[in-house]
Amino acid sequence: MPSTTLQQSFTANSLQLTPLSEADARSILEWRYSPPYDWYNPPPLSDEAVANLIDPQWQFHSIKAGNKLIAYASFGNDGRVTGGDYSDPAIDIGLGLAPRLTGRGLGAIVLQAILEFAQTIFQSPAARLTVARFNQRAIRLYERVGFQPTQEFTHERVAYWVMVKSLGESAHQPLTARPA
Repeated sequence: MPSTTLQQSFTANSLQLTPLSEADARSILEWRYSPPYDWYNPPPLSDEAVANLIDPQWQFHSIKAGNKLIAYASFGNDGRVTGGDYSDPAIDIGLGLAPRLTGRGLGAIVLQAILEFAQTIFQSPAARLTVARFNQRAIRLYERVGFQPTQEFTHERVAYWVMVKSLGESAHQPLTARPA
């Protein structure tokens, strides 16, 4: 079983985002969340699922603290859900924190790193997230860093919010995570 602790404190600036490797894709495909977040569990580990995650069109990136994989982010169409209106210019972001690290206050730091990366790499006026409405933990985080809901829709009986934040705004004051 992987360690549930990080041996160091980290800030958004100390996290590294790099294109997802095959090894990291395999690790992410083994992540399993507890209910009700098990809805976000990735598909079972397979060569096809790995190939999909490392396909450059989906822009999946590993997020590491030192050499530990703690999260991932995708940029572009992977962050969209059928039924949403994505016509306004924005970079769509999908993300996931390692299950062993959820609920520990680390999401804000990871999200800050993702937003800083997106602002640096992508020429977009805004960042956009699509989140299931039942995921109040994520919605509270997104609202705290300045995302605003712009639409609500339902796809396959699941209600979603599309949330947008200008990339010209600072996500929040720099934070340091406590060792978990």
